[in-house]
Amino acid sequence: MLRIGLYDLDATGFPNLALMKLSTWHKAQGDDVRLLRRFNADVDKAYGSAVFSWNRPKADWMAARGVVVGGSGVSLASALPPEVEACRPDYALYGINYGMGYLMRGCIWTCAFCIVPKKEGKPREVASIDELVNYQSERKPPFVVLLDNEFFWREKWAIEQLEQFTKRGIDFCASQGLDIRVVTPPLVKTLAASPYWNLHHTARQLTFAFDDIRIERQYRRGVEMLLAAGIPPKRLQSFVLVGFNSTIEQDLRRIQIIRSYGADPFVMLYRDAETGAGVRDRERRNLARWVNRRLYKVCEFTDYRPEKARRLQPFLAPAPEAPVRAVKRATA
Repeated sequence: MLRIGLYDLDATGFPNLALMKLSTWHKAQGDDVRLLRRFNADVDKAYGSAVFSWNRPKADWMAARGVVVGGSGVSLASALPPEVEACRPDYALYGINYGMGYLMRGCIWTCAFCIVPKKEGKPREVASIDELVNYQSERKPPFVVLLDNEFFWREKWAIEQLEQFTKRGIDFCASQGLDIRVVTPPLVKTLAASPYWNLHHTARQLTFAFDDIRIERQYRRGVEMLLAAGIPPKRLQSFVLVGFNSTIEQDLRRIQIIRSYGADPFVMLYRDAETGAGVRDRERRNLARWVNRRLYKVCEFTDYRPEKARRLQPFLAPAPEAPVRAVKRATA
C-alpha cells in the first residue's frame, strides 16, 4: 500500500475533477489517499493540479520537490492517463454530495480569449448522465454540476440530455454558462421545462455569456426567446467579460442591455491564460465590484468611487463609544 498525497493548487473551494479521479484509481489499487493543504514529504507519491496559469509558480515549486503536477494551468497538453480518466470521481475526497463532470468536451468556436479549443479540440460526447451521478449521495433529488463548455454544440443531443434530466428527476447546473448565440425554439422550450439550478443548488438560474458587444443582436434574440418560453428574467444571469478587447463604454452598454431585460449581469475580469496577468486598471475593477455586489441598484457607476470612500473612511468613521464603567449603588 502506497501513501498518496494530492494537492489542489488552485484552492478555490471548487472540487478538482482530476484529483478526484486520481483518488479513485489509487484507492482501487489499495493505496491510502489524502488531500493535503501543505507540502508533506512523508508520502510515497504526490500529485498536484492547477487549472489556472496564475498558480504556475506554486506548481513549479511543487514539481521541484518531486510532485507530479498537471492541469491546464501548467500545460494545455496535460492529460490524465486513459485508465485514470475513465474512473468515476471520488466525491468523498472533497466530501461533496453531488456529481460533476463533462458530458461533452471541446467547442464549436475559436474565441481568442479562451483556451478550450486549444486544449480540448473539436466538440464531442465523452460521457453519459449515469457516469456523472454521485450514487454514494443520498441527496434528493440528485444534483449534477456540468463542466461542459459548449453544451449546445448539437441541438438534438442537447435536447436529449435535457429531456433525460427532466424525465429522471435529476437537477443540474451548467456551471460554465450556456451559449446564447445558438439557442433555437425547440431547445429553449426543452430547457424551460428542465430542472436547471445555480451552482449552490439554492435557486433556479441559467447563465449565458455576453462577452462581446458584436453579438448584441444574437443576445437580444436569445433572451427574448427564453422569456417567451416562460423563463422569468430573475432566473437569467449573464457573464460579461471585460478587459480583453472592449472599451468601458461597451462594457457599460452590455450591462445596461442585460438589466433592461430584468436579468442579472456578472462581470468576469479577463486574465491571460498564458501569463496569468489580470486586469489592473482601477475603473474596470470598480466596475466588477459595482456589478457583482449589485450596487447598481443603489447608485450609478459614475457615482461609484470606492477608493474615495476608503480615503475618507478615517474621517467618516464614528468615534468609539466611551467604555461603560460599573458604578456602585449607594447604600443607606
